Amino acid sequence: MSGLPIFYCVVAALATLLGLGLSGHVNSVRWDVKTLGDSFVIGQEVIETTISEQRKLRLSPSAPDVDESTPRMASERTVYRLTARLMEAKEEMDRDYHLVLEEEGTGLRLVAEIPDAIPPVPERYYAQFLRARRTIDSLVGRPGPIPIRPARPPRIEIIGIGFFDEPHIIIPAGMAPNNREIHPVIAVRPMSLR
Repeated sequence: MSGLPIFYCVVAALATLLGLGLSGHVNSVRWDVKTLGDSFVIGQEVIETTISEQRKLRLSPSAPDVDESTPRMASERTVYRLTARLMEAKEEMDRDYHLVLEEEGTGLRLVAEIPDAIPPVPERYYAQFLRARRTIDSLVGRPGPIPIRPARPPRIEIIGIGFFDEPHIIIPAGMAPNNREIHPVIAVRPMSLR
C-alpha cells in the first residue's frame, strides 16, 4: 500500500509534463485562469479578432515562462469574438471541450476550450458554459474522448477570453505555435454557411 501514493504522484507528474489533465480539474493557478476561478471579472467590451491575429500575439519580454504557477497575465484579460470553422471537437480528460477552429481563407488553426460547469468553475459561469457546450452538441454531437471531425465543418462565432497555455511535450490538435488559445469560451453561436 505504501507504493500507491508514489504511483499517483508519478502519474500526475507525467500527465503534467505531457500537458494532460486527469479526471478532474488540476488544482493550480492556471486552472483558475482557464476556468475564471481567479478574481478576473469579464467586462462588457468584446474585441473582434481573427485566428491570424491571435497566432501573432507574443508574451511580453518581461513575462516569465508560462507554467502551472503563472497567474493571469495582462494579455489574458481581453474578451474576443471570432468566426471560424469548427474542424474538431472532443472532450478532454479534464472534461473541457477542446475545439479546433480553422480560419477561412488561410487554413490557420487555433484551440478554443469550454470548461465543464463543475468546481472549481464559479457557479456564476455555469449557465454560460452549459449553453456553449449544448450549442456544440447540437452542431456536431456530444464530444467524447474520440475527436468528432464533421464532414461539413460548421461555421461558428465564439466569444471568450484570450489565454496563453504552457508549452506541451505532445502538441494537442490545433495548437497555435505561440500556445495562444481562447480559454474559456463563454458563448458559441452558429453562423450561416457561405
